[in-house]
Amino acid sequence: MNTAKSGRNGAIDALKGAGILLVVFGHLIEKPSAQSILLQTLYTDIYAFHMPLFVFLSGIFARDTLKSSDYQKIGWTLFFPLVVFQLIYLGAGRLTDWYSYSPLTPYWLLWFIASMIGWRLLLPLFASPVGLSVALLGAIFVGYDDAVGYALSAARTIYFLPFFVLGHLYGAQLVALAGRHRLAFSCLFGLSMLVVTVWWLNGLDGSALTGSRDYSSAAPFSAYPGLGRLLVLSLSLAAVLGFCALVPSRSTVLAWFGERSLSIYLVHGLIVMVLASSGVLGSVSLPVMIGVSILIAAISATLDTPMRRLFSPPPRGLVTFGEMAGGSKTR
Repeated sequence: MNTAKSGRNGAIDALKGAGILLVVFGHLIEKPSAQSILLQTLYTDIYAFHMPLFVFLSGIFARDTLKSSDYQKIGWTLFFPLVVFQLIYLGAGRLTDWYSYSPLTPYWLLWFIASMIGWRLLLPLFASPVGLSVALLGAIFVGYDDAVGYALSAARTIYFLPFFVLGHLYGAQLVALAGRHRLAFSCLFGLSMLVVTVWWLNGLDGSALTGSRDYSSAAPFSAYPGLGRLLVLSLSLAAVLGFCALVPSRSTVLAWFGERSLSIYLVHGLIVMVLASSGVLGSVSLPVMIGVSILIAAISATLDTPMRRLFSPPPRGLVTFGEMAGGSKTR
C-alpha cells in the first residue's frame, strides 16, 4: 500500500511498526527473562530475526551512490543523533546501574545507528550480486577474528551487512513475494522459529544470533562455527521473509508506529532502563509486559516531530531523520 499523499510505503511502514514493537518488547524482557524460561524463549526467538528485519528494510530505500549531500545527511541524521544519545545513555546507565560501556562503544541499542553509518558508506562497494556474496563471506569469516568486537559496532556491521545489501538489491521484490504467498511464508516463519527454539534448548548460545561475538566465545557449532553461522543467517532470513507475510500490509496502527520507528528506537531504551532499575518488571505478567511495551512505544513516538526537526539537515530538499534509517520514502 502506497500512501501517495505522504510519499510513504504503508506496507513497509507496517513491517517497521511491527518490528519496533518487538524491539521494545525484547528490551523490556531482557533482564526479567533470566527468571522465566518462557521469556527466555521469546527473547531468543525475537533476536533471531527482529534486527535482521530492520537492516533488511533499511537497505530497500538506501541509495548505492554517495554524493557530498549524502555525507551531510549521514552526519545530521545518524552521526549527530549517535553522539547525542551516546552521552545520554552513558549518563542514564550510571544513574540506573545498567550495563557499563566504554565511550567508544555504542551504548547498548545504539549499535544499530553506528552500524547504519557503516552500511550506508559501504553499500556503493557491495551493491551487486557479487558484492552480496562477498558480504556474506565477510559475515561468516569475521567470527574467526576475536579482535573485531563491540568497539564502534564493527562486528555487527559486518555480520548484518548481507541483510542490508540483500534488502537494497531484492528487498521490494521479496516483500511482495511474501505478500503474494502468505500461507507458505507464514509456515516458513513458524518452521524457522521452531528450529531456533529447539537448537537453543539444545545448547545454542543466544548471543550467536546477534553477530556481536566471535566463535571462541559464542560458536553456533563448536566443530564447524562458520557453517553454524551460515545456518543462523539462513534461519534469520527465513524468519524475516516469513514475518513479512504475517504482518498485514494495510494496518494503519502499525504503519503509525513504523513512521516513527527511529525515534521510538532511540528513546524507548531510557524508559526501559528506568523501569528495570526500579524492580517493577520482576513480578509483571506477560500480557502486562506486552501492554507496557506498546505504551512505551507510543510515548516514545510522541517525540518524533521534535527529533526530526533537531536531526534534519538545514538545507532544503534533504531527507529527514526518520527517512534516513530505512524510512519509506518511495524512489
